[in-house]
Amino acid sequence: MKRLLLPLAALALLPGATPLPPESSRELAPSSEELALSSRFASKSSRFAQIDGERVQYVIEGHGPAILLLHGSFASLRQWDHWAKELRKHFKVVRYDQSPLGLSGPHPAADYSMEHRFKVIDALMSKAGAKRFVIVGTSSAGVPAAAYAAEHPERINGIVLNNIAVGSLQFDMAGLPQSFRDALAEDARHPGWHAPEYWRQILLYNVENKAVVTPALVEEWTLLNNRMLRDPANAAAAAKSTPLARTPEDLRKINAPTLLLWSAQDHETRLDREGAKALDLAAARDKALVVIENCGHMMPLDCPASALEKAMPFLKRVAK
Repeated sequence: MKRLLLPLAALALLPGATPLPPESSRELAPSSEELALSSRFASKSSRFAQIDGERVQYVIEGHGPAILLLHGSFASLRQWDHWAKELRKHFKVVRYDQSPLGLSGPHPAADYSMEHRFKVIDALMSKAGAKRFVIVGTSSAGVPAAAYAAEHPERINGIVLNNIAVGSLQFDMAGLPQSFRDALAEDARHPGWHAPEYWRQILLYNVENKAVVTPALVEEWTLLNNRMLRDPANAAAAAKSTPLARTPEDLRKINAPTLLLWSAQDHETRLDREGAKALDLAAARDKALVVIENCGHMMPLDCPASALEKAMPFLKRVAK
């Protein structure tokens, strides 16, 4: 099995693949493992639907103008728990697990193409009764968020992009903490799965507030991600293609109001590099780059309150 390596934003989990032929778009029953994980990690508001051949976990909460939240690599809709709790007081909030992550998928034909991603978004926003909405993407989710906004401007009231990759990334493995390098060395001894310490080090490396990396969170990431990695075909498909290269062109096409939220301490998609580039490329007249202090790459996990405080005026202004 091909191993998944850092950086997180480079693992967009959106590779091209052969789509299901129409006659094969059958519903597949969840496995016993998926049911067991659902019993532990699905929320009371979770729903499941068969969309374009795959089982998708989603949550729709609140009333008002619609906002779609897209999570980053290795994460799930739970990454947005804090934002959703506050946003649903004012908006209808839609979030879901991007397959094969979380409790969604895997797709039976390993189709993680952009076209498939768009079908899932369209189906969920239809369930929410939203013709237009604000789309929010963090880290690698900047790829589908920007792509959708560029290709479907008639549906987008505004876009928020948090710590996204803007083209290929520069990443220095030698700059990792020794504890992380030790975890990677140990991890290389057992291809096909990752020990809890591997996921703990990934989480610790990408946040400033280390207290958020609890044993419960490490266990969640271990169980959900090792489920995804256990299927060689889907793991290889998910790791095969990382279309970060399309985001610069998509940013040039987006005319909707654009908010770029950037963490001051993000050492993966850096403020002075990716942040500045994103602001320069963004075509919207209504655009801004807002910096979140004391925050690392995983903004929705690391500093959700301060990030949302900065985003809320924009969201209330552009959501319709």
